[in-house]
Amino acid sequence: MVPRFFFHRIGLILLAGLLTVPGRAQRIDNQVPPTRVRRAVPPSPVQSQRPARSATAAALRSEIGLTAARRRLGGALPTGRGVAFGHVEGESGSYVPRLDGPGYGGVVLSYASGSSTPSGHATATARIIYGDGGLAPGVEVVHCLTAADFMGAKVLRADTPGKRPAAALGTRAAASPRVYTHSWVSDPPAAAATRVLRRLDYLVDAHDVTVVAGVNNGRNTPVPALLASAHNAIAVGTSTGANSGGYTRAGGAGRVKPDLVAPGGLTSYATPVVAACVGLLIERADALVAVGAPDASRSEVIKAALLGGCTRPEAWAPEAGRSLDAWSGAGVVNVDRSLRILKEGGLAPGSALSRRFGWGLATLPPGGVAAWDLALPAAPGPVALTAVWHRRIDGRQAVVKNRATGETAPWWVDAPRVADFDLAVVAVDETGNAADLRVSASRVDNVELLVLEGLEKGAYRIELRRQAGDAEPTEPWDAAVTWAIDRPQRRAASK
Repeated sequence: MVPRFFFHRIGLILLAGLLTVPGRAQRIDNQVPPTRVRRAVPPSPVQSQRPARSATAAALRSEIGLTAARRRLGGALPTGRGVAFGHVEGESGSYVPRLDGPGYGGVVLSYASGSSTPSGHATATARIIYGDGGLAPGVEVVHCLTAADFMGAKVLRADTPGKRPAAALGTRAAASPRVYTHSWVSDPPAAAATRVLRRLDYLVDAHDVTVVAGVNNGRNTPVPALLASAHNAIAVGTSTGANSGGYTRAGGAGRVKPDLVAPGGLTSYATPVVAACVGLLIERADALVAVGAPDASRSEVIKAALLGGCTRPEAWAPEAGRSLDAWSGAGVVNVDRSLRILKEGGLAPGSALSRRFGWGLATLPPGGVAAWDLALPAAPGPVALTAVWHRRIDGRQAVVKNRATGETAPWWVDAPRVADFDLAVVAVDETGNAADLRVSASRVDNVELLVLEGLEKGAYRIELRRQAGDAEPTEPWDAAVTWAIDRPQRRAASK
């Protein structure tokens, strides 16, 4: 029998607490358009706040390291130029931002989901990223579309089991989004969520697209299924801590989300802060690609640089067996530190670290190990090490047959698989004997993070270890590794 799938209704909640209005009554199967956007639940008091007027003010730029990056790089600071964005909002017919005035003259909006009146929510999130006052003022091409179209016909095609996700959006692949920003959440039935998450992971892995998605508002809310529970997306919370956190329930239960946090008061406004930082990193990565570092623009590298550059709040404390904090992930985004990580091309395994900030990409078989030597001539400040890898989706095109009628239909195979890596710091003594100092070894997350304080001078080795076993995929697997080694804090002079 030819399978048919139904999404039922996916309720979308804009993360600022603005209510969506009912859209067309529709269901998702092989014949009808994507799901409608129905009215959200009433907002909680924390959700009903408006975006702070200081969203792009000096305090925000300082907190995310943009002020420091501008001071350090001057005119060489990336601005997101050449990086096309996808801006996804919830409501059909009102999903585009109002970007008028002289400050937005260089921004071209594509109405990918058809005609639209301006959306207040889209306007508030867009202005954090685009235009002269935005965090990524060099961005020129923005594809606007609804969440239903992103999940459906325009991008993921989750309503059409026979089709693979779209490789590009728009008429020219060169202008297709490389960053998607999503300030909405949804918790559909498990089967629908599974399909969307698998297709999203495929999009990121196969096409090096970066997807930034907010978790929900409110400390007591669960991690939403869509889209923050995807393995390969970057899930964002707010630096106030008033966001959902803990463990995923969809697409593989028990993984820690969010991946990181940003200022913004509500996750609707923290999410575009991170998306803007991603745009800056991709522009920098493209410059590295142009001079012979082809892996710099890989989405694993971008995510690892973003997480590896985070600063950690005082309350940052991962639970036992976890590398990320349950509510703040890797910490607060810091684009200056992330740009330092991407200052040069990747360092091949087997090399010795020559810079305090950097990255590498390793491809390992089951049981394989990649190592980088680390010699510390003096005791450093905190040392942060990050590893990121993707979940892979089968992606083959197949045909299913109805045994009773003989009818056939195309089928896109979305079976998932994911490797398991550990990240370790090994101490090497004067005789060459080596012993594990610290190991990050989550069995479910596809991120490992080590933060070491109080290291003494000496010889060390950073090891990326891939697990072996019956459940481990047999093919080679890529993982990005980053390091950020701070200088020790100067002690105040005694009086």
